[in-house]
Amino acid sequence: MMFIRTLLCTSMVAIGLLSGCQKPSTRTDTPLAVTDDDRFNGDETIVRDWSFLGIDGTQIRTRHWDIRTTMRSERFKQILPAFYEMALDQYQNAFGAELPPPDKSLETYLFADRRQWKNKTRMILPDKAASFEGLGRGGFTTNGIAVLYDIDGYGWHRDTLALGSHEGWHQYVQSTFKDQLPAWLDEGIATTMEGFSWRRGIKFRPEANRERWSRLCDCVRNNRLLPLDKLMSAHPENFLESKKQTLLDYYAQIWALTRYLQSGEDGEYRDKVGNILLLAASGDLYRQLLRSEQLSTRHRKMIENEGDAGMAIMEVFIESDTTQLAEDFKEWCYSMCRMERG
Repeated sequence: MMFIRTLLCTSMVAIGLLSGCQKPSTRTDTPLAVTDDDRFNGDETIVRDWSFLGIDGTQIRTRHWDIRTTMRSERFKQILPAFYEMALDQYQNAFGAELPPPDKSLETYLFADRRQWKNKTRMILPDKAASFEGLGRGGFTTNGIAVLYDIDGYGWHRDTLALGSHEGWHQYVQSTFKDQLPAWLDEGIATTMEGFSWRRGIKFRPEANRERWSRLCDCVRNNRLLPLDKLMSAHPENFLESKKQTLLDYYAQIWALTRYLQSGEDGEYRDKVGNILLLAASGDLYRQLLRSEQLSTRHRKMIENEGDAGMAIMEVFIESDTTQLAEDFKEWCYSMCRMERG
């Protein structure tokens, strides 16, 4: 059906995301040929020299990742292989679903500064570069390729790694899933991938995201929580021309919604979200959605007229009483902020 194709080709743009049915980008550096030396065994990592516009850099190849970076910190570069492979394991087991591995290397560009990032952005997305250059600390993913830069500038580069893990989820989905996820779920899961600890080795922890939690509680205190239907129908690109605060509010609330579906109500919704991921990975999500007798006439018309299936997916696959869900989620946000402050 025509509106299924429309759903799958909707473009989304924001800090940390650009996805959709775009034409493959034109490469701006020469890809290294795959040789017999690139046969991976176990946790082997291959490191080579690489350059970007005359700037010396490093290519780091693991079993599933192809990382090109101009970062100078050897300590940081040594972290990258294990961090990204552990992130992929987290992606594949999101919400308890055993999701398929990518069938090709996930390509990541991690630049040492914003100037290099801007140059790559102009090369890979010339029509959208101007919009992206106005953004703050962020990056984007298109056609499974992430373009990032060092947003820390010192220390252990924790925020840069968090951004890399956020973008890595988008890379994985764009490269592996046959159906596009609704923006609220794609972005929500990406934000949960930002949380990790590393004092006793790297461990991904969705709740360990103080930046999103702090922003959420600020929204709670100052009555800036979006109604659930608006939150679920919003796309990050809607906030590009708005104040930075609006975009950060969106990400904090979409993080909270995903955390609620992951652990709220004694885990009632966790497996249901996992089922959505499995359906999207196999390419059966929208076919099952449109065949469902639970799909309301209102949401069916929204899909046909606007190509927006966000709320419909919630209604059919997670909770048919979306009004009650909205109330429960809002109460959960208030309770979580009070609990954390106490």
